[in-house]
Amino acid sequence: MVRTKKNKLFYPSYHFFYVSILLALVIIFSGNELQAYNQNPNLNWGTTTIMDAALPPPGVYLSNYMIYYHSDKFKDRDGHKLPGKNEIDALVYNPQLVYVSPTKIGNLTWGWQAQLPFQGLHTESDLGLEANNDVLGDLCLGPFFGGLVPFSANTRLHWFVEFDVYAPIGSYDDKKAINPSANYWTLEPFVSLTLQMPYGFSLTTRQHFTYNFKNDDYRGAETGFEKEDLQAGMLWHFNYDLMKTVDFISPNLMVGAAGYYGKQLTDDEIDEHDVSGSKEEIFAIGPAIWWLNDKGTVFSLRAYFESGAENRTEGERVAARIIIPF
Repeated sequence: MVRTKKNKLFYPSYHFFYVSILLALVIIFSGNELQAYNQNPNLNWGTTTIMDAALPPPGVYLSNYMIYYHSDKFKDRDGHKLPGKNEIDALVYNPQLVYVSPTKIGNLTWGWQAQLPFQGLHTESDLGLEANNDVLGDLCLGPFFGGLVPFSANTRLHWFVEFDVYAPIGSYDDKKAINPSANYWTLEPFVSLTLQMPYGFSLTTRQHFTYNFKNDDYRGAETGFEKEDLQAGMLWHFNYDLMKTVDFISPNLMVGAAGYYGKQLTDDEIDEHDVSGSKEEIFAIGPAIWWLNDKGTVFSLRAYFESGAENRTEGERVAARIIIPF
């Protein structure tokens, strides 16, 4: 048994029954099949931008990510807002340890990173979508290697390739719709590219490909809230930015625009059967600022405004990052 907010006992089967009736009515009156939002909640949506591919000197770095996200638009597969009041607020602190080796592989720099997010989630939902109040997300580990390609005195391409693994060690409650943990393994290779251009312009993108393994403890409206195997579909998503130095203040200060885009490539599967119309899509853009001080500490701040969401929330995200060298 579980407890309500008033600390009264009730049986989960009755709770699922009432929620399933409500969801069925939503499906009937909206004319669209309601799909769950099943991608890994720990993925990088605009967290890393702005000179992203420029690898630092050898050493150990602590990268601190602070993210706030709010949405009051839960979108269906056609991009229509689900009826009723449905809101989510998420506050995330994600420390990342980065090691850059003093040795090289040929002319290539290499290293590894590890990160573990802590998430505070809150929902208010007329659909009965509840959030898990535990905070621990999933561990992400990955090796990387990269280098620099000089095209001219003022034009150079920084790049690196990384292969990340998300390990489901975080908190997951199969009775809650929104959790800090995905409860499944995720593999995500990506390539990061930063092109430095004349007159202080730079263009950056980080291109991810996401493959998810099965969640053996999934409960959803599609299954009548019985426990089934869910495999979220393969996903392509990327971050991007276009920045310009503010030379009259400092060549180490940059401003511009940043954003992200994601499109799910294959449908989700439940018990190895495709869930038609379950692909997710999202676009975001907003202002960005970046500053490097004389001690090698990097500060960046971005605000994102989402649009074009399908099968996921659409809202606003603020992401701050502080990179501290040791």
